[in-house]
Amino acid sequence: MDSFFLPLVAAAVAEWGDKTQILALLLALHYRKPGIILFAIACAAALNASLAAFGGSLLGAYMNGNAAQLFMAVALTLAAIGTLLPFDEPDNGIGWRMGSWKVGIFLASFIGFATIEFGDKTQFLTAGFGAMLPIWPFVALGAAIGTVISCAPAVMMAEIFRETIQLKLIRRISGGLFLFVAAILAINAFRLI
Repeated sequence: MDSFFLPLVAAAVAEWGDKTQILALLLALHYRKPGIILFAIACAAALNASLAAFGGSLLGAYMNGNAAQLFMAVALTLAAIGTLLPFDEPDNGIGWRMGSWKVGIFLASFIGFATIEFGDKTQFLTAGFGAMLPIWPFVALGAAIGTVISCAPAVMMAEIFRETIQLKLIRRISGGLFLFVAAILAINAFRLI
C-alpha cells in the first residue's frame, strides 16, 4: 500500500499552490465546466505520472536500496526548492490564449495541464517513488489521484478558492515538509545514523 499512498500524499501536498493548481483555477473560471476540466486533469495527470513512475522503476532496477533513497531525497529537495521559490501568478488574461483555441474544453485543459505538469516537481517525486517502491503502476495511480485531489478544490470552488486560500503559507509549509523528509532520507541513505 506504500506504493499507492505515499505518492498520493506527496503529489497532493506538492500541487497545493503550484502553477498547475493556478491553471486549474483559471480554466474553471474561464470555462465553468468543472466535470470536463477535472476529467482532463485526471487524464493528463495519469499520463504524466505513468511516464514518471515507469521511468523511475527503470532507474530503480539499477540502484540498491540506499541509492534509491538518495534519489528520492534529491527529488524531495528539488520539490522543496520548487515549492519555496516564488513564481508569478498569471493574470486572468493568460489562460485565454489557450481558451481561444478551437479544440474544445477537454482538449485545451488536457494539453495545457499535461504541458505545464511535464517536468514539474510532482513528476520528479513520482519518478523517485517509482525507483524506490516496488509496484510502479500503483505509484502512478497514487500520484495521479493526489494531483486531482489538490486541483479539485480550485476547479469545484473557483471563486471562493481564488479569494480565500493563502497559497504562500501553504507553499512554505509544503516546502519545509519536503526538506525535512529529504534530510531524513539522505541521512538514512548515507547511514549517518
